[in-house]
Amino acid sequence: MQRNLAIIVCSLSIGAGLMFTGCAMHSAGRADRHADEKEARAAAVDWLHLVDRGDYAGAFEWEAQDFRMARNKQQFADYMQSHRASFGRARTRIGLGAAHLKRLVGRPDGDYISVLFKTGFEHKPTCAERVILVKQPSGWRVVDYQVY
Repeated sequence: MQRNLAIIVCSLSIGAGLMFTGCAMHSAGRADRHADEKEARAAAVDWLHLVDRGDYAGAFEWEAQDFRMARNKQQFADYMQSHRASFGRARTRIGLGAAHLKRLVGRPDGDYISVLFKTGFEHKPTCAERVILVKQPSGWRVVDYQVY
């Protein structure tokens, strides 16, 4: 009877240890995702500040390497000028959230984060901005920007 009790206690201890190890691994994964999200948000805000100042050459340097190969610096500046300049200066910007993505249409699978902002511009007081970034060895780099 005592032997059976010892086996049961031992089994419960092993099971509990596995459960806590699983929880620790889950917590570590959540912490990594949170850290990635925080870094991606900071990179998105830094990039948006460059765009806000009209520093399209600087913003171009923050683009993901493979994305930059699709167009040159002048084409990027022309695109940003036509899509963003008409809104005027950014007056307010509030982060609304971020989503982790593994796949984007027309892109290889990767570690992407889509960051959404509620932004008030000089000529359009209520807009949404979305910046999608990819994790690369050099850090979080922009692959897409939309303003709605």
